[in-house]
Amino acid sequence: MPPRAAIVLIFIAGVLGTPVSAQTPPGPPGPYVIDLRGAMSALPNTDFFPPVPQGTPVPSRGFGFDVGGHVYPLTLFGKRMGVGLNIARVRGTSSTVTAAPVSGQTGQTGSTAARALPEVESTVTTIAPQVSFNFGTVDGWSYLSAGAGLGSIETQATPVAGASQTATAAATRSSGSLMSINFGGGARWFLNRHMAFGFDVRFHRLSPGKEQAASPGTPGATLFAATVGVSLR
Repeated sequence: MPPRAAIVLIFIAGVLGTPVSAQTPPGPPGPYVIDLRGAMSALPNTDFFPPVPQGTPVPSRGFGFDVGGHVYPLTLFGKRMGVGLNIARVRGTSSTVTAAPVSGQTGQTGSTAARALPEVESTVTTIAPQVSFNFGTVDGWSYLSAGAGLGSIETQATPVAGASQTATAAATRSSGSLMSINFGGGARWFLNRHMAFGFDVRFHRLSPGKEQAASPGTPGATLFAATVGVSLR
Protein backbone atom coordinates (compact mmCIF):
# COMPACT_ATOMS: atom_id res chain seq x y z
CA MET A 1 0.00 0.00 0.00
CA PRO A 2 1.44 3.42 -0.96
CA PRO A 3 2.30 5.78 1.93
CA ARG A 4 -0.32 8.29 0.69
CA ALA A 5 -3.07 5.71 0.98
CA ALA A 6 -1.82 4.77 4.46
CA ILE A 7 -2.03 8.41 5.59
CA VAL A 8 -5.61 8.61 4.28
CA LEU A 9 -6.54 5.49 6.27
CA ILE A 10 -4.98 6.94 9.42
CA PHE A 11 -7.00 10.14 8.91
CA ILE A 12 -10.19 8.13 8.44
CA ALA A 13 -9.41 6.21 11.63
CA GLY A 14 -9.19 9.50 13.50
CA VAL A 15 -12.55 10.84 12.37
CA LEU A 16 -14.72 7.72 12.09
CA GLY A 17 -17.83 7.97 14.20
CA THR A 18 -20.01 5.25 15.64
CA PRO A 19 -23.81 5.58 15.64
CA VAL A 20 -25.29 5.99 19.10
CA SER A 21 -28.42 4.26 20.37
CA ALA A 22 -31.65 6.23 20.43
CA GLN A 23 -32.47 4.72 23.83
CA THR A 24 -29.44 4.51 26.13
CA PRO A 25 -26.13 6.07 25.08
CA PRO A 26 -23.42 3.37 25.06
CA GLY A 27 -20.40 3.69 27.31
CA PRO A 28 -16.90 4.79 26.30
CA PRO A 29 -14.35 2.54 24.54
CA GLY A 30 -12.87 -0.29 26.58
CA PRO A 31 -12.34 -1.55 29.16
CA TYR A 32 -9.70 -3.72 27.42
CA VAL A 33 -9.03 -5.60 24.17
CA ILE A 34 -6.74 -8.38 22.96
CA ASP A 35 -5.72 -8.17 19.29
CA LEU A 36 -5.12 -11.20 17.03
CA ARG A 37 -4.30 -10.10 13.48
CA GLY A 38 -2.60 -11.03 10.26
CA ALA A 39 0.11 -8.58 9.21
CA MET A 40 1.68 -7.31 6.00
CA SER A 41 4.74 -5.05 6.03
CA ALA A 42 7.20 -3.47 3.68
CA LEU A 43 10.73 -4.90 3.95
CA PRO A 44 14.07 -3.05 3.80
CA ASN A 45 16.19 -2.80 0.66
CA THR A 46 19.52 -4.44 -0.19
CA ASP A 47 21.43 -2.24 2.29
CA PHE A 48 20.26 -4.66 4.98
CA PHE A 49 21.33 -7.87 3.23
CA PRO A 50 24.68 -9.69 3.30
CA PRO A 51 26.70 -9.28 0.07
CA VAL A 52 24.86 -10.92 -2.86
CA PRO A 53 25.61 -11.02 -6.60
CA GLN A 54 24.38 -8.10 -8.64
CA GLY A 55 20.85 -8.68 -9.91
CA THR A 56 19.81 -10.90 -6.97
CA PRO A 57 16.12 -10.27 -6.24
CA VAL A 58 15.21 -9.44 -2.64
CA PRO A 59 11.71 -9.52 -1.07
CA SER A 60 9.96 -6.17 -0.77
CA ARG A 61 6.98 -7.34 1.26
CA GLY A 62 6.50 -9.74 4.15
CA PHE A 63 3.56 -11.48 5.83
CA GLY A 64 3.09 -12.67 9.37
CA PHE A 65 1.17 -11.99 12.56
CA ASP A 66 0.44 -9.25 15.08
CA VAL A 67 -0.71 -9.81 18.67
CA GLY A 68 -1.29 -7.26 21.40
CA GLY A 69 -3.37 -5.94 24.25
CA HIS A 70 -4.70 -2.55 25.34
CA VAL A 71 -6.49 -1.10 28.36
CA TYR A 72 -8.45 2.15 28.62
CA PRO A 73 -8.04 3.56 32.12
CA LEU A 74 -9.01 7.24 31.86
CA THR A 75 -10.55 10.11 29.90
CA LEU A 76 -8.51 13.13 28.85
CA PHE A 77 -9.73 16.17 26.89
CA GLY A 78 -13.02 14.37 26.41
CA LYS A 79 -11.37 11.39 24.71
CA ARG A 80 -10.76 7.93 26.08
CA MET A 81 -7.06 7.25 26.60
CA GLY A 82 -5.56 3.83 26.06
CA VAL A 83 -2.19 2.20 26.69
CA GLY A 84 -1.00 -1.06 25.26
CA LEU A 85 1.54 -3.09 23.36
CA ASN A 86 1.60 -4.90 20.01
CA ILE A 87 4.20 -7.42 18.83
CA ALA A 88 4.47 -8.15 15.11
CA ARG A 89 6.68 -10.47 13.09
CA VAL A 90 6.71 -10.70 9.30
CA ARG A 91 8.86 -12.67 6.88
CA GLY A 92 9.42 -12.38 3.15
CA THR A 93 11.38 -14.57 0.72
CA SER A 94 12.45 -14.29 -2.91
CA SER A 95 12.14 -17.06 -5.47
CA THR A 96 15.26 -18.63 -6.87
CA VAL A 97 16.09 -16.97 -10.16
CA THR A 98 18.66 -18.21 -12.65
CA ALA A 99 20.17 -15.48 -14.74
CA ALA A 100 19.96 -15.81 -18.50
CA PRO A 101 23.08 -17.05 -20.33
CA VAL A 102 25.62 -14.34 -21.05
CA SER A 103 26.33 -14.00 -24.80
CA GLY A 104 29.40 -12.42 -26.37
CA GLN A 105 29.35 -9.58 -28.84
CA THR A 106 28.72 -10.21 -32.52
CA GLY A 107 31.57 -12.12 -34.09
CA GLN A 108 32.98 -13.19 -30.73
CA THR A 109 32.57 -16.35 -28.72
CA GLY A 110 30.61 -15.67 -25.55
CA SER A 111 29.95 -17.60 -22.40
CA THR A 112 26.72 -19.60 -22.26
CA ALA A 113 26.99 -20.56 -18.60
CA ALA A 114 23.99 -19.54 -16.52
CA ARG A 115 24.57 -17.86 -13.18
CA ALA A 116 22.57 -19.20 -10.23
CA LEU A 117 21.50 -16.50 -7.79
CA PRO A 118 20.99 -17.15 -4.07
CA GLU A 119 17.67 -17.36 -2.29
CA VAL A 120 17.20 -14.49 0.15
CA GLU A 121 14.81 -13.85 3.01
CA SER A 122 14.10 -11.03 5.44
CA THR A 123 12.40 -11.07 8.84
CA VAL A 124 11.22 -7.96 10.68
CA THR A 125 10.14 -7.99 14.32
CA THR A 126 8.61 -4.98 16.09
CA ILE A 127 7.64 -4.47 19.73
CA ALA A 128 5.43 -1.39 19.73
CA PRO A 129 4.13 0.14 22.98
CA GLN A 130 1.43 2.72 22.26
CA VAL A 131 -0.58 5.51 23.85
CA SER A 132 -3.87 6.03 22.02
CA PHE A 133 -6.63 8.63 21.71
CA ASN A 134 -9.91 6.80 21.06
CA PHE A 135 -13.04 8.14 19.38
CA GLY A 136 -16.39 6.36 19.66
CA THR A 137 -18.19 4.10 22.10
CA VAL A 138 -17.89 0.68 23.67
CA ASP A 139 -19.65 -0.77 20.60
CA GLY A 140 -16.93 0.43 18.24
CA TRP A 141 -14.24 3.07 18.07
CA SER A 142 -11.41 4.47 15.99
CA TYR A 143 -8.06 5.65 17.34
CA LEU A 144 -4.79 7.41 16.71
CA SER A 145 -1.73 6.17 18.59
CA ALA A 146 2.04 6.48 18.86
CA GLY A 147 4.88 5.17 20.97
CA ALA A 148 8.50 4.05 21.15
CA GLY A 149 9.70 0.47 21.35
CA LEU A 150 12.11 -1.95 19.70
CA GLY A 151 12.60 -3.41 16.23
CA SER A 152 15.00 -5.74 14.47
CA ILE A 153 15.74 -6.80 10.91
CA GLU A 154 17.37 -10.14 10.10
CA THR A 155 18.31 -11.20 6.57
CA GLN A 156 19.82 -14.29 5.01
CA ALA A 157 21.19 -15.26 1.60
CA THR A 158 21.42 -18.99 0.83
CA PRO A 159 23.20 -20.34 -2.28
CA VAL A 160 20.95 -22.62 -4.29
CA ALA A 161 21.77 -26.32 -4.49
CA GLY A 162 24.24 -27.03 -7.23
CA ALA A 163 25.23 -23.42 -7.72
CA SER A 164 28.85 -22.96 -8.71
CA GLN A 165 29.77 -20.74 -5.80
CA THR A 166 32.58 -21.02 -3.33
CA ALA A 167 30.38 -20.40 -0.30
CA THR A 168 27.84 -23.11 0.53
CA ALA A 169 26.68 -21.89 3.95
CA ALA A 170 24.01 -19.23 4.31
CA ALA A 171 25.25 -15.70 4.87
CA THR A 172 23.29 -13.72 7.46
CA ARG A 173 23.08 -10.14 8.67
CA SER A 174 21.24 -8.76 11.70
CA SER A 175 20.55 -5.23 12.81
CA GLY A 176 20.23 -6.27 16.44
CA SER A 177 17.59 -4.66 18.67
CA LEU A 178 17.02 -1.06 17.64
CA MET A 179 14.89 1.76 18.98
CA SER A 180 11.72 2.04 16.91
CA ILE A 181 9.20 4.89 16.94
CA ASN A 182 5.72 3.94 15.74
CA PHE A 183 2.66 5.98 14.83
CA GLY A 184 -0.61 5.19 13.10
CA GLY A 185 -4.28 4.50 13.64
CA GLY A 186 -7.10 2.06 13.15
CA ALA A 187 -10.59 1.06 14.19
CA ARG A 188 -12.55 -1.74 15.85
CA TRP A 189 -16.21 -2.64 15.19
CA PHE A 190 -17.76 -5.07 17.68
CA LEU A 191 -19.84 -7.79 16.08
CA ASN A 192 -21.08 -8.84 19.53
CA ARG A 193 -20.19 -8.13 23.14
CA HIS A 194 -16.89 -9.99 23.04
CA MET A 195 -15.51 -9.91 19.47
CA ALA A 196 -14.70 -7.11 17.05
CA PHE A 197 -13.33 -6.84 13.53
CA GLY A 198 -10.52 -4.30 13.22
CA PHE A 199 -7.60 -2.96 11.27
CA ASP A 200 -4.47 -0.94 11.98
CA VAL A 201 -2.09 0.95 9.70
CA ARG A 202 1.27 1.96 11.15
CA PHE A 203 4.67 3.39 10.34
CA HIS A 204 7.76 2.10 12.17
CA ARG A 205 10.89 4.26 12.16
CA LEU A 206 13.92 2.12 13.08
CA SER A 207 17.13 3.80 14.22
CA PRO A 208 20.45 3.04 12.51
CA GLY A 209 22.26 -0.04 13.81
CA LYS A 210 25.76 0.18 15.21
CA GLU A 211 28.62 -1.65 13.58
CA GLN A 212 29.51 -4.90 15.31
CA ALA A 213 32.48 -7.22 15.08
CA ALA A 214 30.50 -9.78 13.08
CA SER A 215 28.64 -7.41 10.76
CA PRO A 216 28.58 -3.79 9.58
CA GLY A 217 26.02 -1.31 10.89
CA THR A 218 22.63 -0.88 9.25
CA PRO A 219 21.03 2.38 8.08
CA GLY A 220 17.83 3.76 9.54
CA ALA A 221 14.59 2.60 7.92
CA THR A 222 10.92 3.56 7.84
CA LEU A 223 8.59 0.61 7.28
CA PHE A 224 4.84 0.67 6.67
CA ALA A 225 2.70 -2.14 8.09
CA ALA A 226 -1.00 -2.99 7.84
CA THR A 227 -2.81 -5.52 10.02
CA VAL A 228 -6.34 -6.95 9.87
CA GLY A 229 -8.04 -9.33 12.27
CA VAL A 230 -10.14 -9.59 15.40
CA SER A 231 -10.13 -8.05 18.86
CA LEU A 232 -11.46 -9.88 21.94
CA ARG A 233 -12.61 -8.64 25.33
